[in-house]
Amino acid sequence: MRLPAFTFFLFGAVFAVCWQGPARGQEMTAEQIMDKVLNSDNMGFNTGQARVKLVIQNKKGQVRVRAVESKSMEEGGLRSTLVTFIEPADVAGTRLLAREVKDGDDIQYLYLPALKEKRRIAGSEKNESFMGTDFTYNDLEQRSIEDSQYTKLPDEEHSGIPTYRIDAVPEGSDSEYSKAQLWVDKKDFIPLKIYFFDAKGEHYKTLVAQRVEPIDGKMTITKLMMKNLRKGSKTTMIMEDMDRGRTFPKSVFDESNLDK
Repeated sequence: MRLPAFTFFLFGAVFAVCWQGPARGQEMTAEQIMDKVLNSDNMGFNTGQARVKLVIQNKKGQVRVRAVESKSMEEGGLRSTLVTFIEPADVAGTRLLAREVKDGDDIQYLYLPALKEKRRIAGSEKNESFMGTDFTYNDLEQRSIEDSQYTKLPDEEHSGIPTYRIDAVPEGSDSEYSKAQLWVDKKDFIPLKIYFFDAKGEHYKTLVAQRVEPIDGKMTITKLMMKNLRKGSKTTMIMEDMDRGRTFPKSVFDESNLDK
């Protein structure tokens, strides 16, 4: 199972949790900690809409800005997400449709309006950069990592916040990542920082929650950044607007309608 599914999370681009902390004096296992992280509405909504700004910066400091709209719907415990680029004009109308599949890989379709082309993203293509960002198509899947092996490491603070530190190693993964190491807020069970490691065990990407604030009673990440240590590039995702609970007809998430 592929590892980065907190960003998995990603396109409301953000995740939220509303769990209470453990009982005082109770020592939690790695599995219990990850259950609390995973068994939450990790995008801030299972059904709803969000507007997100992407700020892409290369190693030379050159910046490109994108605006996207994300729509999500959950049915039968499976989520469908449609991401549409709104700005700038040269990418406007580009769409990514992702649907979770029970006991199988997520289905992804990319529509490119300039070419009037719709194609399925599968296999090794899912490890490629998504639209020039530091996220891959795999990163954008809404999958859990419940089949991974967890190890609890010594607790640490992250920016002055007490955190649990967890190693998560997937079993039988076809992902570019061999392991993730998470710093999980002890109070709200939000992953505040994640290190991603390649097949050789080298840390080369870092995901950091840069802003967390309450929205509709949930502590929600409204700004996060993925940094590629090898390329010297980074992509920042900023939540600009969110409408939890907004519903959509099923046809919105039908691949045959991507070009409409």
